[in-house]
Amino acid sequence: MHVLGRFLTCPFLRVLDFLPPRARLLDLGAGHAIFSHLALAGGALSTLALEPDLRKIFLTFAGPRMRAVAGTADAARGPFDAVAILDVLYRLPRAAWDPLFRAVRERLAPGGVLLLKEQDPAHRLKASWNRAQEWLVDRVGLTLGEAFSYETREEIGSRLHAAGFASCEAVEIGAGYPHAHILYVARRDLRDGREPESISVPGDLQTL
Repeated sequence: MHVLGRFLTCPFLRVLDFLPPRARLLDLGAGHAIFSHLALAGGALSTLALEPDLRKIFLTFAGPRMRAVAGTADAARGPFDAVAILDVLYRLPRAAWDPLFRAVRERLAPGGVLLLKEQDPAHRLKASWNRAQEWLVDRVGLTLGEAFSYETREEIGSRLHAAGFASCEAVEIGAGYPHAHILYVARRDLRDGREPESISVPGDLQTL
């Protein structure tokens, strides 16, 4: 029921439209790896689904082109053509956001894309509904993390540019849904040919 509810309330297929063809995908905070499975069905070359919640990752049915790993960003070695972070950021302390963005950028191949889906706090009615739903989710223990933080598209865009992404586009994908879904599409510069650096992940992120 959790997987079905997640699929019906999240516009995964709209996010899929922004995934590069035959991409090597890193799915961070993958949950039950719904997006990873959809990406493979849509033509992705391979996926690595990383999820720190053992209850979810052990119920993820990986295939020949998909690996499911219990872990966080430090468990992945790039480069990847795309990194997806879907409804994960808001559960992390804000102090962990910028280090995570820098880590993700270093995992991407030149020209690679970050697909970051969050809620838009500017839609107050939908934001109120989302907060009520998250209160219930916390009470029944369906997800990890204690934070509940959202920022405007301008603030997120500034963070992504500061992390070194060459471009960032905010796309509203929540039409017809009860939540104000917004997708940030950020790209690493094609001219940036440096090898992905070894990075350390903040302690707060390690504990999620």
